[in-house]
Amino acid sequence: MEKELDEFKKLHDFYLYCDYKTSELAKWLHVSPRTIRRWLSGKTKPDEEKLKEIRKYLEEKKVHPRI
Repeated sequence: MEKELDEFKKLHDFYLYCDYKTSELAKWLHVSPRTIRRWLSGKTKPDEEKLKEIRKYLEEKKVHPRI
């Protein structure tokens, strides 16, 4: 699970430079943006099911980084 959380953080960092918004992911997952921030800071961790949903969301939202 730790590896998947690291993967999520890396993907999140990448998508922050794209058209991705943390609030969109939070809405899609039915959690608050604060929950996302707590996951990213390491204060809490998403469960296995949420990690699968995050991966699915980020795969579906593949976009090109802004240059």
